[in-house]
Amino acid sequence: MSEDRLQGRKWAERKVGLARLWARTKQVLTSDPTSSDEDDRVIDEEAAKALAAQAGRLKGGLAKVAQLAAYDPGAALGNRRGATAGARAVLGNLWSQAPAVSGASISSVIEADLGASPQALFASWEQTPLAAASLGQVHAATLHDGTSVVVKVQYPGIADALRADLDDASFIRRLAGAEIGETLDARGLAVLGDAVRGELDYRAEAASQARFAAAWADDPVIRVPRVIEEFSTARVLTMTRAPGRSIPDLAGAPVELRTQAALGIYRAVWGSPLVHRLLNADPNPGNFLVEEKSDGHVLVWCLDFGCALELPESVRDADRELWWGLLDEDGATAAERFRMALSRSGLLKRSDSLATSAHRDWERALVAPLATHGEFYWNSAYASDLAETTGRVLAAGGMTLPGDVLLLWRQRLGAAAVIAMLDAKAPFRRALYDLIGHGKRALR
Repeated sequence: MSEDRLQGRKWAERKVGLARLWARTKQVLTSDPTSSDEDDRVIDEEAAKALAAQAGRLKGGLAKVAQLAAYDPGAALGNRRGATAGARAVLGNLWSQAPAVSGASISSVIEADLGASPQALFASWEQTPLAAASLGQVHAATLHDGTSVVVKVQYPGIADALRADLDDASFIRRLAGAEIGETLDARGLAVLGDAVRGELDYRAEAASQARFAAAWADDPVIRVPRVIEEFSTARVLTMTRAPGRSIPDLAGAPVELRTQAALGIYRAVWGSPLVHRLLNADPNPGNFLVEEKSDGHVLVWCLDFGCALELPESVRDADRELWWGLLDEDGATAAERFRMALSRSGLLKRSDSLATSAHRDWERALVAPLATHGEFYWNSAYASDLAETTGRVLAAGGMTLPGDVLLLWRQRLGAAAVIAMLDAKAPFRRALYDLIGHGKRALR
């Protein structure tokens, strides 16, 4: 069967099969001996295998949803509780180990975009991919000057498949995660849909990656691979190869290594928008590598800038005010300062929502890592609490997340789940203070 006919069949299967897949996933949730709805909210391995098999074959938006499910399955499938360890492991393979497409298909994209086969363009080319994910796969190669690189190549036909996925509003809500997705209005759906569609343009991704690299160029911990422009196009992205271990590989690693990794990711995710006005809205665990140097120093490599943008100064400045309020030493003043900043930011729709239990619980979750000058234990319980309280405060209707701010909080909830995978205690207050200071300003 020709490649075009094969892709056409896959797109048709999406239209017919996606609703059936979600229904099947619900059917094979863990059994409910207590007749309690709570038991229906835990994804088991059979459900994960069904989802992973379809997502790995059809890729695109479905694979992105499954990737999210691997570290925040409740957000992906609308449940409030987590998945079994086995289910997470099955779905986690989709971060980088989805079924690869054929070497001939990948070569056809490279030849069409760069004018020659990969074997002719590079001094060496690894036919077996290092990683295969939702929109493309990554191959190791060597430039003729000896530089080790990786080449990210978009799957043939995936652009049309992803656009078809994103025509479905319910699909975009799953991509946002349940806590945010359930509250998205038409504008929010459009913003997130456009951001994900933007991942199809590797030239835009290369430009974003270069901006992040320049922003963190002098940082002692955060690293970004360098784009090799002469071997990059709209569907091919070549960059220097980053060393290190993945986040899942750090399970059971020494405490100090996990602590430094958690702090590095926190600084990269919170610091990029707050300091540099840069936002990478897709912080899944596969987008970080942790390199341990011989002297014990740890570097955090940040990868994949397809869903990235530059924030307006007004959004960055309003966001800083919120976090300055949370850093305030005086508890009463901090609460007042945070709430005034929230009001000035335009996120607050009704002032009476500040008095609700949902809002107080959200403030408590936000301030928890910053309430101590010592170490805070950032674990899965905390990440779940932050996601749940954010969902409740949005569902209450007193707040809104317009445009760029929607992507900003999607990033933070995703990153909170990634940091939780490291199960580390670290001085997060000190890390945030080092990024933005106390920002003392008179209350108005």
